[in-house]
Formats: sequence, structure tokens, C-alpha cells
Amino acid sequence: MNNYPEFPLSLALQNYMPVAFSAIGLVLIARMLQREHAPAGRLAWVGAAVLIFAGVMKASWKLAMAIARVDVPFFNQGFFPMIAPGFLLMAWSVWSNQRALSARAVALPPLVAVVVVLGVAALLAQLAAGRTWAHWLIAVATVGNVSLALLLTRRALSQRQPLAATLFVLNLLITFALSAIAGMPEKPLHIHWTEQIISTISNAGFAWAAWMIAQRRVVPAAQWASA
Repeated sequence: MNNYPEFPLSLALQNYMPVAFSAIGLVLIARMLQREHAPAGRLAWVGAAVLIFAGVMKASWKLAMAIARVDVPFFNQGFFPMIAPGFLLMAWSVWSNQRALSARAVALPPLVAVVVVLGVAALLAQLAAGRTWAHWLIAVATVGNVSLALLLTRRALSQRQPLAATLFVLNLLITFALSAIAGMPEKPLHIHWTEQIISTISNAGFAWAAWMIAQRRVVPAAQWASA
């Protein structure tokens, strides 16, 4: 607990803003996929729900710290087992939509992948020292996040929407930059504010880009396959 500064309530409440913008973007993407390919859409809704819940948990941890100076480990650590499956499901749903996979092909591979990823994390938590399990989940989440960003960027470019493509790429790059900042020990309060404001702007861009690509109607799967 000594590693955390005294979070003001304003900082904790503002932390819900990037979560809200990210949630808007994820919901728009899930609705778009549901409209175009129902199995992929259902998977996207699950992935979006997991990621949104993870974001709310992390923001709620900061709120608890601000109000009562209480470190809730479930909110702080439970974030990690959710982001890896969440990004994997979202990325696979977008790819499945592009390839018009069958319902079984949409659902089975990511289910197996999630079980394996979480199983490895559980083994690492028991057998490896330190936070190796968390580093493993972060690595998997990074792969899923990069894949999702590239797939969405490709779609935006196929729709001739360079602004949306640029916003998806910027959101990914800013996420990497913020991850480096998050690893700083004993960050002063102004760094927390800077981190959150940048994250808010980045996720607002993500939501805007998702809105832009979602406005276009169904993109035939055959067109994607031949692209």
C-alpha cells in the first residue's frame, strides 16, 4: 500500500471515463458483427463484456483507494485473468466475421485457447515465483490487442476510412506507451493524471473509429476473403 499515492476522489472518478469510451467502442463493434454474422457477434458480445467488466474492476480499485484507502486485491489483480481472454475473443470474432466461419468454428477454437491460457496462468501462479502468471496474461492480452487493432485497421482501410484506421493504430501505440508508464514505481500524482487523460483521449478515438466503421452496412464475407 505504501507504493500507492493518496488518490483524490476526482482522479478516481475520472478513471471511469476511458473505461466508458472503450466500452462504447467495443459495443459498437459487437453490434456491427452481430448484424453481419451472428455467431461472430455473439462471441464479440462475450469478449466485450469481459473487457468492460475488467476495466470497471480496475477503476473501482482506484475508487476504493480514494474513498477508504482500502486495497481490494480482487479488483486490482482480477483484472489480469480477464483482459487476455477478452482481447482473444474480440480478435477472433472480428477475424471469424471476415472469413464467415461456421458457428462451431467461431466458438470452439477461442474456448480451447481461453482454457489453455488460464490453465497456464494457474500453473504459473502455483509453480513460478513472483508475478510470472500476470506477465503471461499480459503477453497474451498484448497479442490479442495487436491482432484486434490490425484487423480493425484493415477493415477501416477496406472501407476507405483512413481516419478510422489511424485512430485504431494510435490507440494501440498509446496503449503500449501507457503500459510502460504503468510499470513506473511510485508514480507521482501528476503522472497518474497525465496517464488517465491520455488514456481518455485515446479511447475516445477508439470509440469514434468504431462508430465510423460500424456506419457502413454489411461487408460480404466473400469480399473479405478475396481482399
